Amino acid sequence: MAAEVQPQLPEPDEQQPQRLYRPSQQKANDDASIPRSLKNLFIPDNTRCQRCGERVYQVEKLGPVNEVIFHRQCFKCYTCNKHLTLRTYFTNPVELRDKHVYCRVHCPKYTGAGLDSEALGIKAAMASKGAGMNKYNDQVRLASGTPHFGADALHINHPVAAQYQYQRKYKQGLDKHHFPPFLVITQEKIYQAQVELEQQHKAEEDRLMNEYQLTKQQETEKIKKEVDQEWEVRLKELTAQFDQDLTKRGTKRDLKAMTVRYEQEKEELKKNMTVRFKQKKDAATVKLKQKAQEDTSQLVQKHSAQMLVLLKTKQEEIKNELQSNGQSEESDSLETALAAITLPTELPDPHPPKCRKRDLYTDPSVFKELDEDVFKVAEDEQSTFTDLVRQLTEHCISDLEKARAIFRWITVKDLNVLEFSEDDINQDTPMGLLRGIKFGTETYHTLFMRLCSYAGLACVEIKGHSKSVGYEPGMKIREDTFQNTWNAVLIDGDWWPVQCNWGARHLVLNKDPKDKDQEIKTKKQDKIRYQYDEHYFLTDPDEFIQEFWAQEPEWQLLEKDVTLEEFEAMPFVRSVFFHYGLEFEQMMKAVLVTDNKGGTEVKIRVPEEYAKDLVFHYQIRFADRERRHETEFRGAKLERFVFHSLVDYYALFSVHVPTAAAYFLEIFANKIDESNKIGNDPNATMMPFRLKCACKFKIVCDELVGKMHPLPNCASGEWGPSKGHRHFGITAITHSTGVVNVDNEAEIRFQLPRTLHFLCKLRMNGVEDHLLERYVSHTAHDGLLTIRVTPPQPGQYGLDIYARPEDAVDNHTLAHACKYLLNVTQVINPSTLTISKVEPSSKMPKDKWGAAPAFNELGLRLISHPEPTIDTSEHQTVIEIGLSEPLKMSYHFLRQPDEDCKEKVTMRDKGDRVRFSVSTNKPGSYLLAIYARKKKNADSNMINVYNYLLRYTPGGNDKENSLKKKSKFFKK
Repeated sequence: MAAEVQPQLPEPDEQQPQRLYRPSQQKANDDASIPRSLKNLFIPDNTRCQRCGERVYQVEKLGPVNEVIFHRQCFKCYTCNKHLTLRTYFTNPVELRDKHVYCRVHCPKYTGAGLDSEALGIKAAMASKGAGMNKYNDQVRLASGTPHFGADALHINHPVAAQYQYQRKYKQGLDKHHFPPFLVITQEKIYQAQVELEQQHKAEEDRLMNEYQLTKQQETEKIKKEVDQEWEVRLKELTAQFDQDLTKRGTKRDLKAMTVRYEQEKEELKKNMTVRFKQKKDAATVKLKQKAQEDTSQLVQKHSAQMLVLLKTKQEEIKNELQSNGQSEESDSLETALAAITLPTELPDPHPPKCRKRDLYTDPSVFKELDEDVFKVAEDEQSTFTDLVRQLTEHCISDLEKARAIFRWITVKDLNVLEFSEDDINQDTPMGLLRGIKFGTETYHTLFMRLCSYAGLACVEIKGHSKSVGYEPGMKIREDTFQNTWNAVLIDGDWWPVQCNWGARHLVLNKDPKDKDQEIKTKKQDKIRYQYDEHYFLTDPDEFIQEFWAQEPEWQLLEKDVTLEEFEAMPFVRSVFFHYGLEFEQMMKAVLVTDNKGGTEVKIRVPEEYAKDLVFHYQIRFADRERRHETEFRGAKLERFVFHSLVDYYALFSVHVPTAAAYFLEIFANKIDESNKIGNDPNATMMPFRLKCACKFKIVCDELVGKMHPLPNCASGEWGPSKGHRHFGITAITHSTGVVNVDNEAEIRFQLPRTLHFLCKLRMNGVEDHLLERYVSHTAHDGLLTIRVTPPQPGQYGLDIYARPEDAVDNHTLAHACKYLLNVTQVINPSTLTISKVEPSSKMPKDKWGAAPAFNELGLRLISHPEPTIDTSEHQTVIEIGLSEPLKMSYHFLRQPDEDCKEKVTMRDKGDRVRFSVSTNKPGSYLLAIYARKKKNADSNMINVYNYLLRYTPGGNDKENSLKKKSKFFKK
């Protein structure tokens, strides 16, 4: 028989920092010991399945296993074709070059070699001096002749050294496989006891589930019976009315008309009854689910308490067994192992944690190996909670690791793919574990509390309110609104908030499916896309309170309790705000009141490590119900009344609202990566990225003195050079802020990291962009960009700067780099611009309507509407003007008094005529001012040639319309 050799454990590295999770550490060390180039030679990056030889794509990949990969459907026993999993496969221990996998039955096994006295090694030993049955080896013989086995004997030396090394490693933290044998045996007994207790719990839950299904069925039948009775009564009344009308009119023509009307009314009544049945059924189901959730929560609380009592009882048995065997619980060899299954003797009262979350772990990457193992467990199916928790926590040493494994499993489990049949709820299927989640009788926090109890973790359920979906800043929370439930778990003597539901579910609307199959698939699944959010795992209580308010003050886990009114007044923030370490410059409230000029501001401090890559954006809209979807005021977008810049690690949002009203200001943020910057590929486009809500405010303007004008119509987003540095690497030399005060002219310079092609656009409210082209120029030479602006008149201008790599193809799109706001105080030699600010139609003199003198001078003629006043009830009006020579045409379109509606007009030059397609969606008076100049006179200004007064009345005059209809009728 082959001799068994005890392996020699290596010396641990004293300088190696402690790892939270160690199962995969040895493999990482083995991989690191292979030089990268040689490793690629001996361990190639396989992309084909070991079994079928076809290419393996990521979604169907399983492995690598024994340095090869498989399709999931090809991961079978090489002998019997039995499907295998990562927990049930075996590899060939005899032939290392065999890369196939086997089941337990057909896995090749070692065969013992027949050894007898003729074996070479044994024969030589027998022939040595002193060999014989009654002789001892000279190495273990004392002078007296009595044999003695010392610590240096081979079969003693190895186990002693191994135990020494084992104890040395144990102090650094061990996984379950390094527990003392008697503890492993004890844990198996605990596992069996948990299985038995879970079976009892499952029987109670089955009874509760059956009661729920039976009640639901009875309630549905009851509602159906009520609706059927109502249908019969209403149908009887309808039929009686039909019979009554039928007796009054007996002609065949009347009979046919009444029969058609009767059938239509009957069909309409049927549809109404169907809708009524569905509404009643849905309302009853909601109430029933709420009752089922409460009952399930109470049952799980009871079961969790019973499971913790069981584990505590087993803990006492272990202690007693240790004491009876004379072993100390505090010995170094048992301390860590006992900690893995030891429960606190008494649960502490709720209190603020002694440390911050960053003191528990600095970065989620410390859980990388643990999370990867959790993902593997999530891919498999388990039939019992005991087995699930055992797989999740078998390598976990601390309560922190256990809570992390459970939280990650819940948040990674995608419920979109779970499909249950209500007829199969009693079947003992693996995915039956989550049937309560799918049916709505169990919630995420209930599931988390249940799993924690199986892992020996103390966990409670907390009820309160949250600023969840539908909540807006400034709203009042009633007792029955915005209710929420979450957990608190005990970690190292401190209670920490955990919100599994918010850690897993983020609603993302996919409005543009790529293909029809995807659209059909989306309809079948829940309209929720699951994304993980680290913030809601062991959140610091002072951050948690800004989104969740506990009804029991002690479970706020704060030094000072927060009232519901104080909670409502806190700024509306989301996890992104804390994820990037953002802070408000001063104490902020959810509702901001402007001054009498409509001004207020939000200033956010950005950590230095994120300032270069963090992007902000904002949206502003009216808050009142009638205009909540409106984002414009008198033709100007509301975002043009907000100045946003990023300077000196501060994100500033300066608001000056245009009218006295209430508004919502929502601020978004996200960190960009290299794909959002200009890289080495000159033709690569910057990829779009998703921004997430960071905070939100309600802005209230009660009084407004004066008139607020919108900022120039530049590209949306922040002002200043930070955007250009972030995306293109260009650095401002002369102007580091977004506002430039200009006296006659301005020169702005940038340092360039590479050769770029630029385009500069000067903007001014009410002025055509092409009229300002000659007042801005730029040069790029020797890594220096110089932009010169010579404004034609005093006022406020916007400067847009676009860029692309110089070596990009000609049709490569220029991307917006940055923009500046120019406040021009004076101009030495002002230039005359086209009159862009036309007077309101009510104040315009009569001689201004119609054609101007230049109309005939330029050879223009009216084609469609000979009169300057147009009364219409149609949404669309087409105006055509004839040309005798090529002209450059432009226009302004205003709604009384001064609402800019220029985007409502489309102009098309057809050579001999120009067509203006005008859209009107609001009743009122509109002014269409038309401008023209000769194309060959490129330096001349546009001249006002004609003014139309368009009066739009939806529906028109009813009497006039009726006369038109009658006249048409008589013409026929």
